[in-house]
Amino acid sequence: MNGRTHARRYAALLLVVVVLATLAAALVNTRVDPWRVVGAPWADPALDPHRDISAATRTGKAGLVRARSDWEAAIFGSSRVISALDPRAPGWAGAKVVNLGMPGAFLHENLAMADYFLDRQCPATLIFGIDPGDLTSPLDTRPMSDFRASPLQAGGAVDRELRYVVGLATFEASMETLALKRRNQPGEYNAYGLRDRPRRGGGEGGGGKGQLEFITNRFIDDARVARQESGDVDPDKARKLEALMLRCRERGVRLVLFLQPNHVLLSARSEDLGGGGVPFEADRRALVGMVGRVNAGDRAGPPVELWDFQSFHPINRERVRPLEGRPNALVHWRDLEHFTKDVGEAMLATMMGWRIENPELQGYGERIDAASLEARLAGLRQAYQTYLREEAAGDVAWKEALSGGS
Repeated sequence: MNGRTHARRYAALLLVVVVLATLAAALVNTRVDPWRVVGAPWADPALDPHRDISAATRTGKAGLVRARSDWEAAIFGSSRVISALDPRAPGWAGAKVVNLGMPGAFLHENLAMADYFLDRQCPATLIFGIDPGDLTSPLDTRPMSDFRASPLQAGGAVDRELRYVVGLATFEASMETLALKRRNQPGEYNAYGLRDRPRRGGGEGGGGKGQLEFITNRFIDDARVARQESGDVDPDKARKLEALMLRCRERGVRLVLFLQPNHVLLSARSEDLGGGGVPFEADRRALVGMVGRVNAGDRAGPPVELWDFQSFHPINRERVRPLEGRPNALVHWRDLEHFTKDVGEAMLATMMGWRIENPELQGYGERIDAASLEARLAGLRQAYQTYLREEAAGDVAWKEALSGGS
C-alpha cells in the first residue's frame, strides 16, 4: 500500500514537471517565435532582427508570409535568388516585397510556396525563378529539406502547429534566437527574406582559392555521375507551373517568370562543337508553350512574362580556369550557379523596367515568347559555337581535364 502511494506521488510529481516544462516551452516559444509562424500578440518585436531561419528555411519563409498581410510582391526561386534579388532594392520605391527563395528548392517547393503566398496575400506581382534543367528533371527536393515539417506540407496541420508552440526543435531555435540577441548578432536572413548576413560562408564572388577549389571539386564530382540527357518535361512540374500561371492571370496578378543563369562553362561540352543544339532548349520550348497557352485566353490579369538570362553574355562566360598566377576572373559569380547581388539587381531592373546602373549588364536578359523563340535559339546556338571554339584550349579544356573527359 505504501509502495503504491509512493508510486502515485511520483507519477503526480512527474506529471506536474511535464506540465510545467510544456508551459514554459510554450511561453518561451510564443514569446520568441523564432520562425514567425505562431504570431502571438505577446511575441517580442525586439527579437525580429535576431530570428534565424537558416536551419528551417521553408518554415521560416512561410512565417514571413504569415507575419503580415500586406505584401505587395514576392520573389521565388532557389538559392540563386536568396542573396541576389533584393526585396528592398531602390527600384521597388518602398513597396512591401518579400524574398521567398529557398536554398536547394526546385519547382515542387517553389510552386507550393507561391500557392501558400497567394492563399494569404493579395499581391500585385510575383517574380518566379526557374533553374535551368529543373523543368525537364524528375528531381523532387521536398524530401531533402524541412518541407515536410513546414506549413507548406499539406495535412497534419494540428500536430505541426502544436510543435511550433511546444516542440523541442522550436525551443532550440528560440534559444538560438535569444543567444543572438545577447550577442547583438543578426540572423542570416533579414525580415524581408534576403540572406544578407551570411554567417556560414557564401559571400560575394571575386576570385579566391576557396572559390576555385569549390568549382574544381564540382567538376570532379560531376564526372562520377552518369550524365542523364532528356528533352522530356516532367509532367507534374509542368502541370503545377501552368496552374500557377492561370491562377495569377485569373487573380489579376502580374507573373514574371525567368530562366535563371548558370555560368556557361557548367554545361559546355567540347563534343557539341559543330553541332546544332543549345543547352536547355527543351526547357525554353516548354515554357514558351505554356506561357502562350495561358496568355491566349481572355482573363483579367496581365499576360505572363518569360525572361531568359541563360545566355552567352560576357558576364556568363567570365574566365574560370587559373591563369598567370591568378585563380580566376569571376567577378559576378560566387560559383558557377550563384551570381552576385549586382547581377541580381540588373535582372530585377531588366524585368521590372527600371534603370540598369551597371553598363556591363546592359542587354543581359531577353524576354521571349512564341514569336521570338526561334530567333533567340538561333542566336544562342551561334554564341555557343563561338564559345566552344574560343575556349577549346581554355576553360572547356581545363574543365574536361578535371572531369576526365566531356
